[in-house]
Amino acid sequence: MGRYDNKIKAISASLALLFAAGTSVGCNLLHPGDTSPSNTVFASDAMPSDTSDTTPSSTEPSETTVSRETTVSVLLGQILTELTGDTVDPESCYEDACLIVSGTKTVNGCIEEFISSPEFTSLNIDDELFVRKCSLAFRGIPAGDYTVRFLTGMMTDGMTRAEMADLIMQNEYFGETCSAYGVLPAFDVDRHLEITEWYDVINAIGDTTEPMTIGGVIPSETTLEMLFTAMDTLTEANRDFGFMLLDINTGEGIVYNIDQNFYTASSIKGPFAASFASNDPEGAASWEGTITNMLVNSDNDAYTVLNNQYRRTYIQEWCEEIGIDPEPFRYKYPHVSTRMMTALWVRSYQFFETEEFGPTAGVWFEDPAYSLIHSELGEQYVTRSKAGWLVDEDPTHTTTVDGGVVYANNGPYVVVIMSKVPRDIEPLRPLLQALEAFHFAL
Repeated sequence: MGRYDNKIKAISASLALLFAAGTSVGCNLLHPGDTSPSNTVFASDAMPSDTSDTTPSSTEPSETTVSRETTVSVLLGQILTELTGDTVDPESCYEDACLIVSGTKTVNGCIEEFISSPEFTSLNIDDELFVRKCSLAFRGIPAGDYTVRFLTGMMTDGMTRAEMADLIMQNEYFGETCSAYGVLPAFDVDRHLEITEWYDVINAIGDTTEPMTIGGVIPSETTLEMLFTAMDTLTEANRDFGFMLLDINTGEGIVYNIDQNFYTASSIKGPFAASFASNDPEGAASWEGTITNMLVNSDNDAYTVLNNQYRRTYIQEWCEEIGIDPEPFRYKYPHVSTRMMTALWVRSYQFFETEEFGPTAGVWFEDPAYSLIHSELGEQYVTRSKAGWLVDEDPTHTTTVDGGVVYANNGPYVVVIMSKVPRDIEPLRPLLQALEAFHFAL
């Protein structure tokens, strides 16, 4: 069991005390006299059944029901003791335990209610200590400093303590603990989204002044150290930046500063080419040489020729379709946000994978001469990306941007990094490495 050993020993000791008191505990253990495991179904995974012929006439709870309530009381008491630092009598948790066993409440819900209560609030526990207590209670391990920074940052951006507690409860250790006491926690179901649902997800994400996880994932301490080291280096160099990574299949990801506008420079050529090929496959096929020159070599003359012929009609149509403002795309090289560029790359992925001309056009994006995504990940995976970079006398044009699709072994993802780094992908490489480490661990 490894890291679960101490907790399981504590659980076993608690259950032994209950048995010594003459209580038969119904948590998939053998009932006295039985020779096979109990068929008891717990509240969290109970299913409707016809009990008309088996329900006792008495309204008194059965011995098994009582024992489950008592056992869940012990579980709640131990969790609240960990959170408050004071010993909590399991008997004070009995009423909530009854509601959990009956299916009226969940373990998660009861804990969240307690955390939101005046009783807990009056303890005046700061955010850092709160995260550390939750990590011990729900993960069974101390929270590292980078994990504390990450989780408290999410609360700075508006996540409530109850929401944070629920996020931390979404892990195997907490599930193992609850299961040993005869109940299962309310785990969030994996969100396997349709591609078209992604635009609503992207547009619904709040502004982020700190990195924020999407889909309930807490990165490892090692990954967070990589991430914050990369971020701090850019911040110390006075370089604004934003990023978004979204796993296409699972609905999981990580985002930061997604609403600051950055100059796109040549990175806009990627979504421009994809929208053109999607809306006019025959026209795009006739311009294949020009388009590939624009994507592979970032040729500005090729981009100008296509703009003179087609304007920005197709990319603006995509914006209307996916729910982002088309107005900035009236310009040949617009200033847009990481959120908007990510939505356009998700739409590009949709084109590559679901439209007839998509696979043909997708190859045009796979071997750019200059791209952070391709240079860092192109030997491991198929990547489709387009970078942009510039520095001139206009400070608003100082930029390095890259965005695209990474067809990783554990599932495809869209990643966009936008910055005010002047014309150099190298300062952004540690950031992309951290984002890839995050996705690799999903």
